[in-house]
Amino acid sequence: MTESQPSPVGPWARHEELGRGGNATVWRATQAGGLAVALKVINETKVQSESYQRFTREVDFFRRNGSIPGVLPMLDSYLPEHPSKNDRAWLSMPIATPIERALDSRPLADVVDAVATISETLARLQHDHGVGHRDIKPGNLYELGGEWLIGDFGLISVPDAASLTEDGRQVGPAHFTAYEMILNPTEANPHMADVYSLGKALWVLATGQRYAPSGHQAVGNGMGVGENRPHPRSLALDEEIDLMTQLRPEDRPTMEQVSRDLRAWLALGSTAPALDVSASKTALRAKLQTSLAARDSEELHKEMAFAAVRRMQELVRPLNDELKSLDSRTQIDLTNDELTKNHLAVPHEFRHAAIWSWQRCTRVAPVEGPAAPVLRMSRALHLLDDGTLVLQMLVLVSPNSVFGQYFAWSPAESATAPVGTIEANLMLDDGVRELAVAVAAGVVALVEALPDQSAGG
Repeated sequence: MTESQPSPVGPWARHEELGRGGNATVWRATQAGGLAVALKVINETKVQSESYQRFTREVDFFRRNGSIPGVLPMLDSYLPEHPSKNDRAWLSMPIATPIERALDSRPLADVVDAVATISETLARLQHDHGVGHRDIKPGNLYELGGEWLIGDFGLISVPDAASLTEDGRQVGPAHFTAYEMILNPTEANPHMADVYSLGKALWVLATGQRYAPSGHQAVGNGMGVGENRPHPRSLALDEEIDLMTQLRPEDRPTMEQVSRDLRAWLALGSTAPALDVSASKTALRAKLQTSLAARDSEELHKEMAFAAVRRMQELVRPLNDELKSLDSRTQIDLTNDELTKNHLAVPHEFRHAAIWSWQRCTRVAPVEGPAAPVLRMSRALHLLDDGTLVLQMLVLVSPNSVFGQYFAWSPAESATAPVGTIEANLMLDDGVRELAVAVAAGVVALVEALPDQSAGG
């Protein structure tokens, strides 16, 4: 046996090393006449050691559950009764491409799609198996046959299993691990810790950097995705990473919400209006980041609701400009229109109470008189106490102060989304598009209802 050729492990001939960790080494290995595999060989031989017990738990998980969609599968495994340097435990897997190499030079949308797929797999692992991975980082994510996969389940948390880690001992990689997994890993929620780690991995993959900054990554910290990879929707990813890396686990979104947000980002990137306020928004967040960190969840939700108002105002501004050009006396952003207040109050069907509301009305009245037709373009946002953002809209053409109407439109049901999410941004974009179509029809109805004051009319 030459020095450059490692000794066999069981039936496997080892070739070049593919990866190395503190507990195991991964080799490209073959059997006679067989295809090459990734062979993970545990370094430890003491059965009672933590690293060996974790390796055993990983093998048991795959033996009990078989192939799981989105997970790098185990092909075979071996757990000797009395492991030794000459009789080591191992498991074999397909040889996959590390995610960083697979995504190298690909568009940001491909990065988000890959991480969205990973988040969906993590959500299924939690829902179907009660499993938390606890070691999410780019080095444990792969591409194989066009699929994005999660590997290395040596640190998994499974239901009803004894803890293998003492408090105060770090679980997971330093640059990707949530603080609660360092302080109290036996009691920490592994699923919310996975959200934190995935947020760090998203930043690394999106920016091309090797390591993520430590701690909470607040919007406006000077290390956003856009600073490393300019993109018109980079700020939305910074906001998602801000949420995912909140220091308190309860302030982070669930993995299911992360999945929806990243899928919404992909849709937002292709359908959003041409509006970029990233520079001002980043500066605003930078000024407020200290106070945001100190506030409780309700105040955090209110700040997000204010950001939604700013976005709503920007989206509606072109509509207001057009209505102003139609009639110079058009009143923009009225707050005291009683009809708007009555029609766009919080709907009774919501079980949660509103803790904050915002309403505006644009009023077009080209002629005066109690029967003169008036166009109202009204919109409202309500923040419920469970963090839900509710969008309501109304376009009405009716006589000024007598009964009747010439045109009326409002959505069949109120649109809702969790406040501060990309899903909420998409809700506003889609809502204003619907509003624009309805306003165009309302303007036609308004003109038709006006008295003809032309000569001979």
